[in-house]
Amino acid sequence: MDDDLRAIERHYDKLAANWTEITRGSTKEQILFPAVDSLLPDVSGKRVLDAGCGDGHYAATLAERGGDVLGIDASAEMVRVARERYGDKAEFRRADLTDSLSSIEDNTMDIVLCQHVISHLPSLETPLSEFARVLRPGGSLVVSTHHPFHDFLIVRDREYPNTTEALEMDLEPHVVPAHEGDPQYHETERFEIHWGGPDSDNPGTYFRRPLSALLEPLLSAGFSLSELVEPEPTEAFCESYPALADELEHRPSRAVCLHAVR
Repeated sequence: MDDDLRAIERHYDKLAANWTEITRGSTKEQILFPAVDSLLPDVSGKRVLDAGCGDGHYAATLAERGGDVLGIDASAEMVRVARERYGDKAEFRRADLTDSLSSIEDNTMDIVLCQHVISHLPSLETPLSEFARVLRPGGSLVVSTHHPFHDFLIVRDREYPNTTEALEMDLEPHVVPAHEGDPQYHETERFEIHWGGPDSDNPGTYFRRPLSALLEPLLSAGFSLSELVEPEPTEAFCESYPALADELEHRPSRAVCLHAVR
């Protein structure tokens, strides 16, 4: 495992105890999650892999809808917290998406969900090929990740949209590109976000890539892309945060969500 992947694991190990507070804000519950839910098939009676399950909250939600859910995450601390909080609803294991998912047999999953994980990965060929391997023919892959246009702009401008009002916390995001100068859109480039300001000792490591570098490995793995959604503020979000909703409407979506079929 290289230094970037170790840093990502450490980053999430440190965040595990507070992950619910970080991920349950209005930008998730009233923008991102409705878009993801719109792409998910009915999970009742289905075998579901939540790849990058974090503290297990969403895996537990899928289990409550009738899914037989396995959650995996590279962070040992996230897996520990998930088992502690939701181990009675879903199974949780530690697994690294940059490696083979050898503990999961071929053609055993009906649905794979992967939320905001692949933006941490320098290469997408292995995880997407493994998702195709574990899915049954006709199975669904639902992915949410950073929107390529959004990431390009925040790296180019060294500025992240201020969503403090909706999050009810000030994360003070400070964007640090790996290289000086303007980013090259058609390249995959590493960058960091120091959540908590420039002096934060626990930055998140990400890889921005062009849209083609997101879609080509998906198609090469044997998937057919059936739907692409760019999440936008819901009516409820616009009513609660009208000024922020207006600002977000004048920027690319922060995320892009895909539904693909094996």
